[in-house]
Amino acid sequence: MADKFSIDDIISEYSEKVENDLKADESQENDENLNEDTNIDESIEKDNDTSDIDSDGYDPIKATDFDDELASDHTNEKKRNEENAALINNLTKHKKGKAAKQSIPPVNRASLKDIKMGLTGKIIPKTEEFDKALIPDDATYEEKSSILSQHRKKKVDSFVLKTDEQESEPDSDDTNDKDKAGQTEFKKFDDAEKVFGSIRHVKSNLVLRLCVLLFTGIFSTFITVANDLELPLIKTFDRTITPAAYLVANTILGLISIAVCYNVLLAGMKSLFKKEADNDTIAAIGIFITVIAGIINLFDPESIRDSVYHVYISVAIVGLIFNTLGKLMVVKRTERNFRYVAGDFERYAVTSVEDEEIAENFTRGAVAEPKIAAMRKTEFVDDFMKNSYTSDISDEYSKKISPYILIAGVVIALLSLIFDKGASNMKERLFIALAAFSGTVTMCSSFAVMLIVNVPLARATKKYLQYSAVMLGYSSVDEFADTNSLLVDAEQLFPKGSIELANLKLLSAISIEDCILMAASLSCQSGSVLKSTFYKMLRGKTELLYPVESYIYEDGLGLSGWIENKRVLLGTRELMENHSIDGLPSEAKEKEYTNGNVAVYLSISGITAAMFVIQVSPNLSVTRWLQELELEGITTVIRTVDGFLSQRFLSDLFDIESDSVKLLSFRYHKDYESETEYVPRQASSMLCSGHFPSFAMLVIGAKRLKFTAELGASVMYGATILAALIALIMMLAGSFVQLTPTLVIVYNLIVMGVALLIQHIKKL
Repeated sequence: MADKFSIDDIISEYSEKVENDLKADESQENDENLNEDTNIDESIEKDNDTSDIDSDGYDPIKATDFDDELASDHTNEKKRNEENAALINNLTKHKKGKAAKQSIPPVNRASLKDIKMGLTGKIIPKTEEFDKALIPDDATYEEKSSILSQHRKKKVDSFVLKTDEQESEPDSDDTNDKDKAGQTEFKKFDDAEKVFGSIRHVKSNLVLRLCVLLFTGIFSTFITVANDLELPLIKTFDRTITPAAYLVANTILGLISIAVCYNVLLAGMKSLFKKEADNDTIAAIGIFITVIAGIINLFDPESIRDSVYHVYISVAIVGLIFNTLGKLMVVKRTERNFRYVAGDFERYAVTSVEDEEIAENFTRGAVAEPKIAAMRKTEFVDDFMKNSYTSDISDEYSKKISPYILIAGVVIALLSLIFDKGASNMKERLFIALAAFSGTVTMCSSFAVMLIVNVPLARATKKYLQYSAVMLGYSSVDEFADTNSLLVDAEQLFPKGSIELANLKLLSAISIEDCILMAASLSCQSGSVLKSTFYKMLRGKTELLYPVESYIYEDGLGLSGWIENKRVLLGTRELMENHSIDGLPSEAKEKEYTNGNVAVYLSISGITAAMFVIQVSPNLSVTRWLQELELEGITTVIRTVDGFLSQRFLSDLFDIESDSVKLLSFRYHKDYESETEYVPRQASSMLCSGHFPSFAMLVIGAKRLKFTAELGASVMYGATILAALIALIMMLAGSFVQLTPTLVIVYNLIVMGVALLIQHIKKL
């Protein structure tokens, strides 16, 4: 036998040996055994004929782990297990003289659950009975997938998880299921159409509102700017000719604007009185104050003819326009995300490790105060609306700044009674004070309130969706911006094609079939990164695998398990040496055999059986995002059972610092499983496809969006303070009348442009 085998050589010899073994049995065993072997061959052929379109003979439809089906079909399963056991016995027996009649009882495999098929986290647990007859035998792969998809949705919808507190409470009505925006929460797949219709309805209303506001805003701004800059204008709206008409026009436009936004404005004012001001409060204060000022000014319109004071209704309407644009961004983002959340896609909820002790165990020696993010497979995402319409940093800004804006307006209005020089009598002084109040408020009420968060968030979420990554709202930023650790499985770092079997070196008389089946069984059971490689070698025939009685992972070394009452080791050279396994090639020979690749040794019953030469190639996308995580100071905590995946190896492979990754000790693997195991329903503000790049992208995005939002908020705080100072200085100078509505609009547009530009530059 040659020293080295390629993958094709292995498969070829594997098939040849199977055929030779069966022929030998036919010539040496009695008719009963011959008939038994023939039946086995026929069953194998039948399995091959009925396999679906998967190139490896793997049918995901049939692989679905329905517990009820396995229980109801126990008789057929037992027969199949006996046949598989007999086949394995034929495949792996040694030829030492004349073969004897089989005397070893067949391996009793309780169920297919004993076989790891690479479907961890993808099999839906039993929640209800499923009639297999619902899937026609002649159905296409797409039809089978559609049927199963609908079945999964029904199971999730029927899954109810109540706490003791919830069980003691009466069922809530629909009004309690509505979110901040007044939309019904998405609670089951059957409601998808209704919820999506609700989102579209809100979107349509916002578009209509925006159209009305654009009309009133453009009209009001045009006549205001034309008067301020003394541009040509029809006499009806020229305040020097017909001041009453000018005031009436602006006031009516303001009232129309209030009418189309009355629910938002009322909510904003209620929030102010509750000391919980938000973005709507800023817009409401401006429009209500300016319209009230306009109505009062109608009692003496002549004062405005000589530009003793100004009406700032146009400024407030422009503020309403940008408020509506921000809301429209939120709804459009929600609409895009809902298509994914309600669709038939793989969903992994991004969650936080809440248990502080477990978090400390995961990151001990790497992170001082761990904030760990993990992925959990799920079918249904709870709290979709809640997380989509959550408050953000701009609401916090509005809550803090709104009282001070009002105070600044009142102070400057009072000062106007003393310092303003334009008034000829007390009535005009009162009008000027009212104008000073409304002018100060509108100048301090930035147009960018709704945009400093929603513009970068809309840009980011749209990009993330292209990579099957979903960020529902700013709640994602609040929850994950402080993340300093990611919890991942080593398999996620090595997607398809990253790990291949380069060669195999037999080191004993143990057959190649035994070596492959033993190594494959231990790898698949433990979740090794070699699992996919062995699965490919076996052509997806996981029924050939041995059940693993037990296994442990010796940190940094490899796997140790029991298969068929035999001690099996799979790992590094150091693992073999620690167990005093003889028969290892010299280090020089190992380098010759591996040729720069990785050596993984297999030992069976204390005998060095084989050396698998593994070629590991870094995935470009994984490499990029590991490096991005390193730049953000985020440690990647990796669960692995492969001894060759050391920190040093990963550091060199992905070109990162070794302290940016941490390998999870085996004693914490159960805790890892509890933090990442499948659940039918999970509340989460971020979702992904389960791939490492999309996961890392979301966490990094949350951190960067927080910085961007805080940067925008800082600009707004500064702009508000500056606006108040400008208004104060102009009032003390007795020239507040110089602060025209046009200047206020220009100032706020400049502030908005600067804030968004700074955010964009930071992004670049």
